Amino acid sequence: MINNVIFDIGNVLVDFHPIPYFQRLLPNSDMNVICPLIFDPIWEQIDAGRLTCEQAKQKHIQKHPQYAKEIESVYAHWKEMMSLKEDTYAYFKECKQGGFRVFLLSNIGAESHQYLSERYAFFDEADGAILSYRHHRIKPDVRIYQLLMERYRLNAEECVFFDDNPVNIQSACALGMKGILFENCTQAQREAALW
Repeated sequence: MINNVIFDIGNVLVDFHPIPYFQRLLPNSDMNVICPLIFDPIWEQIDAGRLTCEQAKQKHIQKHPQYAKEIESVYAHWKEMMSLKEDTYAYFKECKQGGFRVFLLSNIGAESHQYLSERYAFFDEADGAILSYRHHRIKPDVRIYQLLMERYRLNAEECVFFDDNPVNIQSACALGMKGILFENCTQAQREAALW
């Protein structure tokens, strides 16, 4: 029986699509090439709480000096591309109103957390959250899922987890959770209703 609903944040509760966003912002640069060079293992160290955005930016500029202008622009504007997915947020609230406990499990940096928490209520409305930068671990490391279960005394078989990354779903399922690869809210709700 499902009692707990766990939401990822990026591309589940908020939009996070760098390539189209920055292609519009920098139409004379090939962001199909440049964005993957920025949203890479160095960026993951922001989510892991091991680098600040400024430190990561400098590492990226050192690594790709030919794209220094684009890197500066991405770091200046990346927060602005994060906007609430209204349909998922409505489903989040519907789950709470339906008697489910609702949690957040996200690879997220400190600056993203601050930016989003100043604009949206879902951090305060959740029954709990494990945010990667606070614990220096990122999905799909199973230990971050275990931390969520231990802290909030969750049984894996009573949890359904929404994430847009297949490897993160695999880790959840390996621990006994029900995992749903999030494509859009309608699809995710339909699959969740099967449980």
